[in-house]
Amino acid sequence: MNLINHIFPRQCINCWTTGAYLCITCKKQLKPHPDICPYCHRFSKDYLTCIECKTQKDNYLEGIIIPFAYTDVLKKLIIKLKYFHKKDISNFLVDRLIIGLQTNESFQKEFHHSELIISFIPSHRYRHYFIKGYNQSELLANKLSKKLQIPMIAIAKKKKFTKTQASLDRNNRLHNLKNAFSMTQNLQLQGNETILIVDDITTTGSTINELAKLIKHYYPNIKIRWAVIWRHIG
Repeated sequence: MNLINHIFPRQCINCWTTGAYLCITCKKQLKPHPDICPYCHRFSKDYLTCIECKTQKDNYLEGIIIPFAYTDVLKKLIIKLKYFHKKDISNFLVDRLIIGLQTNESFQKEFHHSELIISFIPSHRYRHYFIKGYNQSELLANKLSKKLQIPMIAIAKKKKFTKTQASLDRNNRLHNLKNAFSMTQNLQLQGNETILIVDDITTTGSTINELAKLIKHYYPNIKIRWAVIWRHIG
């Protein structure tokens, strides 16, 4: 790896300075994301689902955690991770996510009172093996699991090959995801854990909510938190 870095040194994705994928100067362009409810996007301390949204029967998340707001610099970083196989970018992103988890008071209380499991948004095997080569959500979750020494499980699989969510409007996104996921066989859960599901980006939250709905069908007492690196407004 050192030889590869010597021959092909890392360059900042924004200003092309040699040394890292994001130089110290460009890191300053990253912006923290304000605390919001994952559904109505109004202010909610610690990113918890607000009281009003909790009463809606089709909402299944306890909350979300988002370290970064949208910036062009962050978008470039995620694209390099997602489509150009720059997997070591995940180390920087996960370190920032850990800071977000450690400073989230409600999450820390939950963490100390229930068993925590890390999981990820599954990708269809065709997209995983033949299009991208890996699942960036799983990569981030695996890094987080190792750094925090918290077990990671594949809680579900994607059985239906779907169109990319970013290309669809909200109604078509919901239809696109219908029956897309199934639970992993032979899961050994107590049913009272907290599951932290990791992903790189959220826009509407349709994907995670559909996955959370499936999990809650089998384990209604499990708490589900969502951790994403950034939120795109669109």
